[in-house]
Amino acid sequence: MAARAKWLLAAAVVAGLIGLSFLAAFDGREHSELARFLGRFHPLSVHLPIALILLVPLLELAGRRESRAHLRHTAAFVLLLATICALASVALGWIHAWSGGFGGPLVASHYRAGLLLAAACVAALGCRAWLGPRKTYAALLVAVVALMGWTSHLGGSLTHGQTYLTRFMPARLRAALAIPAAPTSLAPPGSFYAVRIQPIFEAHCVTCHNPNQRKGELVLDSYENAIKGGEHGAVVRAGDFRQSELFTRITLPRDDKHFMPSEGKPPLKPVDIKLIELWIAAGASGTTPVGAIANAPVSPPPPRLVALAPDYRPRAAMIAALSNPAGVQLAPRSQVFTDGLILRTAADPSHCDDAALARLAPLADLIVDAELARTAVTDAGAKTIAGWPNLRVLDLTRTRVTGRGVSALSALRKLESLNLTETEATEASIAALRREPALKHVYSFNLKTAGSLNPLVP
Repeated sequence: MAARAKWLLAAAVVAGLIGLSFLAAFDGREHSELARFLGRFHPLSVHLPIALILLVPLLELAGRRESRAHLRHTAAFVLLLATICALASVALGWIHAWSGGFGGPLVASHYRAGLLLAAACVAALGCRAWLGPRKTYAALLVAVVALMGWTSHLGGSLTHGQTYLTRFMPARLRAALAIPAAPTSLAPPGSFYAVRIQPIFEAHCVTCHNPNQRKGELVLDSYENAIKGGEHGAVVRAGDFRQSELFTRITLPRDDKHFMPSEGKPPLKPVDIKLIELWIAAGASGTTPVGAIANAPVSPPPPRLVALAPDYRPRAAMIAALSNPAGVQLAPRSQVFTDGLILRTAADPSHCDDAALARLAPLADLIVDAELARTAVTDAGAKTIAGWPNLRVLDLTRTRVTGRGVSALSALRKLESLNLTETEATEASIAALRREPALKHVYSFNLKTAGSLNPLVP
């Protein structure tokens, strides 16, 4: 009886949420500040029902075995939690859309899909309470999972744009699925607007100001819509950036409630703000050539990645062939192909000796990090290592390297860190090595040479 009472209460909540969608439409205007605060919890709340909904059918299937029958009771409880969370998420979603100034058909579709999902959860809960886990209940669970996928897709479209799945779709696949090409602005491709301004809007503004969300009834996906303006009229006054609402909003203090971009998104870069200022001051044209506006700043180029070593991919077969037979492991330092290789011996350091290092000569320029602690490497091996031109980090802890081998390492002009703990290195050889400009760290604890001061140089 208690389960049926809970179902009736959940059904009443669904009815109330349906009523809300009729009483207050998503008009694209911002409302109560308190409601806007509460609505911010919607993106956080949606993940919990997703996890719980996916867990229910797994528990039901696992509980079909007699030895695990208790899992079916757990499934009933998880379904109840999923239903409660789904209802709460839909309520917060309505608050978020209504108070946050969201509008448009995609917002309404996302809300209706979420409402259907919550209703399907309630139906599944009621079906289980009255009929038990039978075929009808199984069909409802399938519907719940399908609706969850559709609702999630609509939510992703709101967050990342309606074409986030299809924007880079191959032309043949797009044609096969009858998906139209993404609309483009009528501004000429070589215009200042198309090259310098529209990319700024796409990066910072279109997420909230697109045909499906229309926050403040403003759409910034094309030149025509940007000039058209929003619910309060034009946001761009050609020739006067100081009287342009768009420019005013992006230059307000970040703590101002009217600052744009809103919702905690990062502000525009100074170079982007200057470009918008110059574009408006020059007449906010959609056809002005890209080079026609004088003194337009150029965005600084992205920092180039410094290649630590040559691209290792052409020698992938050689790397595989020399790794295990040499008693070492060679692994990429990162996913960047020019970050070089790490030489590891921790699995079985005793198998790595001077001969093993000599066999790695064809890969000498790829090794940037060598972990040789507790190996049988001697001064002969140190001389081999001295021929690895891109080596940055070297660990020779508890090896048989002496002062002679350390002196040979001065050939490593890029070496940044060296560990000589418990070796026979001498103070004189270490002192000479410290003069190398690239070397930042030398660790030399418990040297086996007489009179060692066991220094640690940071």
